[in-house]
Amino acid sequence: MLTGKLVTLRSIEREDSKTLHELEKNVELVLLGDGTWSPTPLASIEKRFEKHLEHPEKSWFIIEVEGVVIGTIGLHHQDRVAQCSEFGIGIYHPDYVGKGYGSDAIQVLLSWAFRIQNYRRIWLTTGSNNPRAVAAYEKCGFIHEGRLRQHFYNNGEYVDVIQMGMLRSEWEGKQHNEHRA
Repeated sequence: MLTGKLVTLRSIEREDSKTLHELEKNVELVLLGDGTWSPTPLASIEKRFEKHLEHPEKSWFIIEVEGVVIGTIGLHHQDRVAQCSEFGIGIYHPDYVGKGYGSDAIQVLLSWAFRIQNYRRIWLTTGSNNPRAVAAYEKCGFIHEGRLRQHFYNNGEYVDVIQMGMLRSEWEGKQHNEHRA
């Protein structure tokens, strides 16, 4: 388990499938991810869990606040040779959006990725229609690296995808500056 100031990150367990299934029903929050949503049967989520056990190439965690599951966070598209990975997060519990839980979860994940997993670079993509996420990523130290214009369709419109990234050296510099303040 990894702990932050507000959240705990822990491995996803089989019994979390039902909770994740319920959280995925928050369509407006899910749409802010990659712009897609369709009803997902519980059996499909359980199968996804089983597949993860067979092929653990993704490092996914449950985000928990005082025993309440509020979303997931993790690394995917991991490249151990280049020491880089894409990161993703979803806060799908509406009572916990916009209150700093996502930023805290990101900081915990970055610490684990850089200090323990020895990644050199973490990157992400997000839709330009999600200014709250962009602000949270900037607050955590991510830098804008590129923009794919009208890259995906979301809720009736084509939106740009923003690519952001962070190097371990940038993260370490931010940590050093925060400890001095």
